[in-house]
Amino acid sequence: MMIIGITDPMRDVATYEMYAALARRWIPGAEAQILSCVTGTFSEIERCDVLLLTGGGDVHPKFYGRDEDTVFAREVKIGRDMFEFDVIREAMERGMPVLGICRGAQVFNVAMGGSLIPDIEMAGFKSHRLGDDPGGVHGVKVTSGSILQGVVGVKEGTVNSSHHQAVDAVGRGLRVAARSEDGIIEALEWDDPAGKPFVLLVQWHPERMSDTAGPFSRNIVERIASEVRAVRTL
Repeated sequence: MMIIGITDPMRDVATYEMYAALARRWIPGAEAQILSCVTGTFSEIERCDVLLLTGGGDVHPKFYGRDEDTVFAREVKIGRDMFEFDVIREAMERGMPVLGICRGAQVFNVAMGGSLIPDIEMAGFKSHRLGDDPGGVHGVKVTSGSILQGVVGVKEGTVNSSHHQAVDAVGRGLRVAARSEDGIIEALEWDDPAGKPFVLLVQWHPERMSDTAGPFSRNIVERIASEVRAVRTL
């Protein structure tokens, strides 16, 4: 059995269940374990095999040195930010594979010393918010030779979108693995993965894609599972 530690998106139960359902769909026998600052389940990470960082409200700008940008932030919960920084640190120390989705990618980037664009429309990019484009989808170009390219097996594709912030300065040890057609960073991975736990950070939502069997959803989850199995054989 594989236990997936899933951070609390701090919305409704249905939102959390979408992440849990994604793991169960492509990882036979997977069990979901919520990690939440609300219920104080930090210690449950000890029984988890992989960490899934979920979407949700914005990371407080003070954590990447831009207190003045707080005016652009939405659904900020400092307690969640600090909890997830600790969870990320613990996962790295334990050598756990990590999948970051939307906010999850952003909070991991900030944890590594990176920063965020406080509002991509204010920065001159087109909207990436759900509902502003028909179907809430857009194209992505995968970085040639990246780990992500090896996972999805294609150089470009279509993903869904639901965010108003994005990665700006890339955190320590990370590199860009994909960008949207208008240049927004859509995925991050280790620049040099040697000796580090597997990490894949995506801006889109694999759990909400209409094509959950496609390479930008299913392949990612199955790769995470294979990384867990690889760790267990060491």
